[in-house]
Amino acid sequence: MFQLDPKLLDAVGSLSGDIRYLGSLLGLVIREQYGQEAFDLVEETRASAKARRAGEVAETPRLLERMRRLPLDSKRVLIKAFANYFQLINIAEDHQRVRVLREREAAGTLSETIDSALLDLKHAGSDAATVERLLHAIHVRLVFTAHPSEAKRQEVLIKLADISELLTGLERQSLLPREQDQITSDILRRIEQLWQTRPNRAQRATVMDEVEFGLFFITRFVMDVTVDVHLDLLDSLNRHFPLHDWSNTSPLIQFASWIAGDRDGNPNVTPDVTREALNVMRERARTVYRAEVEYLRDRQTQSLDEAPVSEELLQRLGVSNPFAGRFAGEVYRQYLQHISDRLATDQYRRSDELLDDLQVLWDSLHHNRGVHAAEGSLRRLMLKVRLFGMHLAPLEIREDGRLHTAALTEVFSRYRMAENYAEMPEPERVALLTREIENARPLLPVQPTFSDATNRIIATWRMIADIHATHSPRAIDTVIASMSQYESDVLAMLLLACEVGIADHVDIVPLFETVEDLQRAKEVMQSLFDNPVYSRYLDKRGRIQQVMIGYSDSNKDGGYVASNWNLYQAQRELAELCAQNNVTLCLFHGRGGSIGRGGGPTNRAILAQPPGSMTGPIKITEQGEVIAYRYGNPDIAYRHLQQVLNASILALGAPQNGIDPRWFTVMDALSELSRAHYRAFVYETPSFLTYWHEATPINELAQLPIGSRPAKRSKGGFESIRAIPWVFSWMQSRAIIPSWYGVGHACKAYCAGTPDGELTLQTMYERWPFFKALIDNVQLDVVKADMGIARLYSGLVSDAKLRDTIFSKIESEHAQTCDWICRITGQTSVLEKTPLMQRSIDRRNPYVDPLNFIQVALLADLRMMHPDLPAYDDTLQAVLATVNGIAAGMKTTG
Repeated sequence: MFQLDPKLLDAVGSLSGDIRYLGSLLGLVIREQYGQEAFDLVEETRASAKARRAGEVAETPRLLERMRRLPLDSKRVLIKAFANYFQLINIAEDHQRVRVLREREAAGTLSETIDSALLDLKHAGSDAATVERLLHAIHVRLVFTAHPSEAKRQEVLIKLADISELLTGLERQSLLPREQDQITSDILRRIEQLWQTRPNRAQRATVMDEVEFGLFFITRFVMDVTVDVHLDLLDSLNRHFPLHDWSNTSPLIQFASWIAGDRDGNPNVTPDVTREALNVMRERARTVYRAEVEYLRDRQTQSLDEAPVSEELLQRLGVSNPFAGRFAGEVYRQYLQHISDRLATDQYRRSDELLDDLQVLWDSLHHNRGVHAAEGSLRRLMLKVRLFGMHLAPLEIREDGRLHTAALTEVFSRYRMAENYAEMPEPERVALLTREIENARPLLPVQPTFSDATNRIIATWRMIADIHATHSPRAIDTVIASMSQYESDVLAMLLLACEVGIADHVDIVPLFETVEDLQRAKEVMQSLFDNPVYSRYLDKRGRIQQVMIGYSDSNKDGGYVASNWNLYQAQRELAELCAQNNVTLCLFHGRGGSIGRGGGPTNRAILAQPPGSMTGPIKITEQGEVIAYRYGNPDIAYRHLQQVLNASILALGAPQNGIDPRWFTVMDALSELSRAHYRAFVYETPSFLTYWHEATPINELAQLPIGSRPAKRSKGGFESIRAIPWVFSWMQSRAIIPSWYGVGHACKAYCAGTPDGELTLQTMYERWPFFKALIDNVQLDVVKADMGIARLYSGLVSDAKLRDTIFSKIESEHAQTCDWICRITGQTSVLEKTPLMQRSIDRRNPYVDPLNFIQVALLADLRMMHPDLPAYDDTLQAVLATVNGIAAGMKTTG
């Protein structure tokens, strides 16, 4: 039996104490697995990295040379040690955050909650009827996606969740020494298992692996937390507006999923795979509900001798003698067993059928002195069914709109309706589509004999219709066309929806992605609203129009400032347009995990929207590693949902005022200055792509088996590269240029030509939530960026002149951006006013830095090897292991 220093256990319950406790257990595992020499190597490497951070310049070449000379087995030990350390430190930091939140809640000082938002509305003069109307309008849908693919395997996530739960028990419970020892043994066991578990999958993840990833979080954390949040909403409403009946308040939040629905650029997402995913999701929902029904069955043991039951319940049960057979005289138990049996045999086609049976039980309890019995687990189960249905989350379908165009081009050509639809002028395409939408004649044959690509498009739409018929329209309720550029891209979806008979039951959604597409979004939507056929479609859908805006490609296209400003402008214009056309706008924010792909605090992003753009419904993607960080701990998930709903309530009920219209002109200037500087660097610098490929692990990332989707949409150059690997690669090299390059240049150039320009930017930061969020997000990533580490990666570039030219520009722009961040925010150094974040980064650097040094050394070795050499695969696997470790240390992939 191991012996742990009792002082380490005593210190559990503070951040430093948790880190020392978990770190000591990891150290014990390292010594047991590889001996004292391996442990000493880890400690020496960490000390060297700390010395480098403390300013000892000689440590940089010394550490790099040592990493180069180490044998591969020793490198593997270091990679495992530091990667697993980050997994544990992430848990410790989550626990510290939860402790602070609990302390604030206990003291009554916790902000950004549902309760505080309702209290703000009340203090502003809103009465119960006003609040009821506002809540009726709000509908937040958070959409899980499979990209950027989570770098951690689900097998690892399960162990980390176990460790987190065990640590919570160690801290919050009053335990005997033997109970403390048992929990410590359990944590040690999980750490040992982590050490011996491959960080990467043996094969690339399949779509169904990704489905399981999403279901893990939904069933283990999301369902219960979402119910908790809704019950909190009801409690707050009853507390602040006690005379009003809030019993029929609809849940404000819902989850959906793109996993197995998003086929944009992913040939692995076929109609059959989507069907399989929905079947698995349905089976998992039944499993969850059945377990809870049987839990209730074993507790709702009321006897007819003590309390009667309703006649309707007896009729539904359909037994002649309730005192006979199993659970004799205990009718509620018999009824719940009846529901369990129906779930087991998949007799509930729709969730409202299951809800109806549960409602009968709830009514019977309420009318027969069982009020308290009805209000516990039964009420929670009914809420779960209401929120998550029979599939846990609706699947949304996304397809590249250009494939719809290509398919219709082939169909129209086959039937001699248009020689080349794709090349027709836009007005002619619109006219043709409009005629065909109104035409009752079927367009597509029963057995299509077109190209494989066109047949697949047809099969996808017919699959949706089949799912509606065999499952429920709720199972797939949204179809999105990426790369939407014209009115015809949306009408093409409407034509296909009409062709398969589902137009009345799906939302058809354009996705505007590039800067140019965002600028055209208003014109496209105006044309659609003016089209009588499309207007009739909107009437049938309640005149609600979803519009998705893409953060990733617009950033890759024009840089961070231009992307965010064009997104803001598009939102403002679309909101005004929809209001003029009696349309309720539902903005769908395609935000990524990293700052460079629209990441950052969701609640602040909601509050930073243009006034009037939040009309009630809103959708936001939750991508890849964001899912693990936001939903892997139930307390963190609870806080996240509280903040999201707080922001949604305030954005609709107390919109921001006082935005100076002159600031829009300032942003126009900053956007163009930043965009021009960014594009000159990324798109116009000779051999920039060569630098990128050599100074980052972009080529090696393509071999990381973490997702089912290829890194490219299609064959082609830089434009075909997805934004995810673009950001991921720069994050690994610690340059992180997608989230800040061009910001410093734009601020300097604007202020150089504008009197009081710096004061104007400072005022905008203080008074405009949009600009404050933009600058704060940039600030976070310029601190995470490390020019010393990025210089090491630059050393991998074979052309010395190219290396020096490009890296000098990166280094200069980084320094300039840091300078202007400080000027605008009134700080002497970045993150000066956010010391907790700065300390977190400082705490991680001595551990993540060695992984970067090792990765650079391994990349240099790998790129000198022929792929057929036996050592190549071993070295590649070590590189990919460093990717996981750095991602954990940076708390993001792409």
